[in-house]
Amino acid sequence: MADPKSFIRSAWGITFWTAISRVTGVLFQTTVARFLGASAWSDAFFQAYRIPNTFRAIVGEGGLPGALVPIAKRVERERPGQEGIYAGRVFTLLSLVLFVLVAAGIAFAPLLVRLFAPGFQQTPGKFELTVRLTRWMFPYILLVSGASLLESYLNAKGRFQLSAATPIALNLSIILAAYLLIPRGVFAPMAFAGGVLFGGFLQFAMQVPAVRRLGFRFGASPFGDPEVATTAARIAPRLYASGLGQLNFLISSRTLAALGDGFITYNFLAWRVADLVLGGFVMSVTRAMLPSLSEQGFENDRTEYKKTVRFGLRISAFVTLPSMVGLALVAEPIIDILFRKNRFGTQDVHQTALSLIFFAPGIFAAAGVKILTQAFYALHDTKTPVLVATFDLIAFWILCVTLAGPFGHPGVAMATSGGFWINFILLFVLLHRRLAGIGGGELLASFGRLLAASAAMGTAVYLVSARLLPYRFAWGFWLRAGWLLGIVILATGLFLAVARLMGAPEVGETLGIFRRRKR
Repeated sequence: MADPKSFIRSAWGITFWTAISRVTGVLFQTTVARFLGASAWSDAFFQAYRIPNTFRAIVGEGGLPGALVPIAKRVERERPGQEGIYAGRVFTLLSLVLFVLVAAGIAFAPLLVRLFAPGFQQTPGKFELTVRLTRWMFPYILLVSGASLLESYLNAKGRFQLSAATPIALNLSIILAAYLLIPRGVFAPMAFAGGVLFGGFLQFAMQVPAVRRLGFRFGASPFGDPEVATTAARIAPRLYASGLGQLNFLISSRTLAALGDGFITYNFLAWRVADLVLGGFVMSVTRAMLPSLSEQGFENDRTEYKKTVRFGLRISAFVTLPSMVGLALVAEPIIDILFRKNRFGTQDVHQTALSLIFFAPGIFAAAGVKILTQAFYALHDTKTPVLVATFDLIAFWILCVTLAGPFGHPGVAMATSGGFWINFILLFVLLHRRLAGIGGGELLASFGRLLAASAAMGTAVYLVSARLLPYRFAWGFWLRAGWLLGIVILATGLFLAVARLMGAPEVGETLGIFRRRKR
């Protein structure tokens, strides 16, 4: 395995910028809630925003990193200095494909909205607004997918922090667009859409100087390059697997849209809060792991590869398991402090918190799926993730249909968490069998310690928050924020103390870097 200290240092470096990105992301969502509330307009904006983001996730998160990074590392090893030309050729090919996709998306926006949210036609003007917003924001796919390719190239060269910081520009662009344009009479949803487009341009432009300094060459012809053909062949099944995962969004959107106005907003905001954990340190761990896994995937001896996978799962569990407990216990105070203002009222807080409570149990499994999928890709195995994703899609659809009826929008959150767990368990079992074991005993012992520490933390949080000093909506904002901050400090300190007492090595592995730096 790569040096754990270096690995964690890279992950913490990414996490710093990712944390700022997630905080500005919450500010962006808070701004939308302030101006639009939980309404037909907010549903229209979030749905239109998610449609191009679905394609972005398929290309940028699902296809590119797992295909480009291993080949770029191999080209760098075999023909030093040529990896930038190779990556530039992939960029050219990707741009050509995306131009066609954007044109098709703009032309067929009504069909896309009808596919993702047929229930919008029940509210006058809601469907038409969503189509208009979708057309405005569809070019974002081209910008952010290009940014994702540059990010993959930077990661292959061992540069992580810049690409982790670029989403900050997107979030700030959306916020500034709202406060600059809406007071001047611009229709609020359209102001947000303009912010998305400009933010996508900034995400791409910020990385251009860095990749050029590292040898990236724009404008190279992709035709006739065997590495580009290999990349395209490897991306295709990854796109399919990631696309299957995004079909879960299609199923959940159709289900929520049929429930009425506001329900897409409730689940979107709740998931974004849960994603503060998933998209913070956990995504940083995944990014930091991929170059090491890609190099170890070429080796016949899988010992170091197994260590890296175990390390990634243990460190992710160290963050996600206590977060699952904490988010579920104080979901309503979190949503209240973040979003209750102006048009987003107490009832909206309650409905969004219900979704967050049931999203929370899936956070660890979602993190595990990302790590294990990259582990299979590093072995040049795209078939297994595709088969598992196909099964997971069917399972999620059954869960969604079964649970949404009796439970409404929290039932969709339950189905999402259930789907993550099914996907994670299948991937883990199949990788364990393929490698004749990946250290399941070590992982179970680690998970057991962290679960016990999380349970002790959760008991204390429940006693304080529900019995000794319950949360009061009538308190002033700063008093409520102070209450939540106190709970977070109590929970964090207790979890770390109990985990250390139980001998969890993750405490020292994850936090020890700060002690070494102080010396």
